[in-house]
Order: sequence, then structure tokens, then C-alpha cells
Amino acid sequence: MKPELFVDWSPDSRDHAALLRSLIRDNTVRGGPSGHRNIAIIVRDSDSGEASSGVWGSILYGWLFIELLYVAESGRRQGLGSRLLTAVENAAREQGCIGVWLTSYAFQAPGFYKKNGYEEFGELVGSSASEDAADNRLHLFRKQFRR
Repeated sequence: MKPELFVDWSPDSRDHAALLRSLIRDNTVRGGPSGHRNIAIIVRDSDSGEASSGVWGSILYGWLFIELLYVAESGRRQGLGSRLLTAVENAAREQGCIGVWLTSYAFQAPGFYKKNGYEEFGELVGSSASEDAADNRLHLFRKQFRR
């Protein structure tokens, strides 16, 4: 009997967790322990305590993947983004990582990553609905740590 496929535009987080557990189990059998760890460096608003800027990522098989880096408007062009990158890179080195990788849309900050020593190793070209739409190419960056 063929498995039935379901398209779900509002998937349940429990389904994600179940699939992730299965993937981790299979990956561990095939690739050994991944050393998976999440990492975040957060700047909190002094009044509310809410995260205002920060970097969030995960470590798998010796590489740090930066899922997101956000700097609030008030902290931009003051070196905060570079400080966040340096801090997360240093923490990854301490965990034995060999490097870091991330993605950035063209309308985000690819120049910022290049300025901070990242090498572009790929690009995905998207489509835009109109000529007025933002450049939505996705740039892939990496930075290998020196041993």
C-alpha cells in the first residue's frame, strides 16, 4: 500500500519534533554523534528584558550554522553585529568547531559578512513578482577557522 501524502500549511510542532527525532536517530547510526548544541548570544533591552539583538545558531558535526543574526536599528553601524559574530565564532572554536556557515539574502547584509571574513560559496536565485521587488538572491557564506 502506498503511503498517503498530506500537504499541511500549518504544521504541528509535534510532527516536526517526531521527524527530527527520527532524523537524529538515523544520522547518529550513519554519521556518529553530531555533537548537536544550540547557541545564542543575546542583547536584552535594559527596561523590558526582551531580546533586542542577537545571534542564534546550532553546532552539528563540527560546524556552526548561524540561523539568524539581528541587530536592532539603534545598534547598527556601531560594531554590534561584528561583536556578535566574533562572540559566537569564539564560542564555536571553544567547542572544537572547524568553521561557521550561514545564508543571507541580497537585501539583507551580504557585504557585512564579507567584511567580517566570510567567503561566498554559493548563490540561489529566486524569482520576483515585479521589477520593483527586492533582490531576493540567497547567498551562502562560510568561514573556516584556522587550526
